[in-house]
Amino acid sequence: MKEMSTGSLVKHRSLGMGKVVAVEANALHVFFPGSDTRYAAKLRWPAVSPFLTRDDLEPNAWLEGLTSFALDSVSGRYALAANFISQDEAVALFLEEHPKAFTEVPAARVGGVRRERGARWRAAAAEWIEVFGNGQGERYLEDGNYGELSRRALRVAAHADGIPGMVEMEDLKEAFEPGDVVRHFFDALFGYLSVPSPARARFEKLCAASNALGLPPDAAWPMATFFPFVAVPSRQMVLISRSASGGASRLGCDLQYQAAPNWVTYSRLRDLSTRLLEKLQPSGAKDLVYV
Repeated sequence: MKEMSTGSLVKHRSLGMGKVVAVEANALHVFFPGSDTRYAAKLRWPAVSPFLTRDDLEPNAWLEGLTSFALDSVSGRYALAANFISQDEAVALFLEEHPKAFTEVPAARVGGVRRERGARWRAAAAEWIEVFGNGQGERYLEDGNYGELSRRALRVAAHADGIPGMVEMEDLKEAFEPGDVVRHFFDALFGYLSVPSPARARFEKLCAASNALGLPPDAAWPMATFFPFVAVPSRQMVLISRSASGGASRLGCDLQYQAAPNWVTYSRLRDLSTRLLEKLQPSGAKDLVYV
């Protein structure tokens, strides 16, 4: 039997597949989704060893993504949030309230009337293609035309103006005054978007450049994630509110949220969003805007 560690998937002879939530000297805490409880089972170790195996296990992205376990001091057991709901249950509730799901796209309203949020994201994504597509942004950056880059970015952001948690347009206009700070931001942004699956170094460079713009602290996450989101909504996700952490926890995912943008939180958000998209695709969802 391979050494047990937190996060390992295991299979119990009678309880089925589970995930090791915590390891103690004399106990294993294992969450078994088939047990229909939010609590992990506390198994005596190593006495339970003959009943467990880690061999020939099929990957389970949903189970691997469950990370929001906390120790209940009364019972001595680890548990998911009291309001935990599985992704399947969440999708079922959504479809109950919206039978047509994503097959009907709400029309964007004009004339100063607030548009549905999804329509705003779509409009911003379309504007991105219009003003930055086909390498336009990179050419302006290479030419040193930071003023035009700023004007075009503001056109994109204007479509999301009024969405709760988004950067205020006045703050954004002030932050995008042409200069070296703006140059570094667009250099980091286009560098991040230039590869299909950007990793930690590129994201952290974007976060540092975003932070240097001098926006209020509560604008840090939307500033770092909004433009990648509307540029590539099939792979990137926006984080605009700390409440997202509560929503993720209810689905069993601990984003390890911090006020300052960081790779751990963002990679967990993307992983959760990707899994949700897979669940929603049969109902017509095509990208992370739907998520």
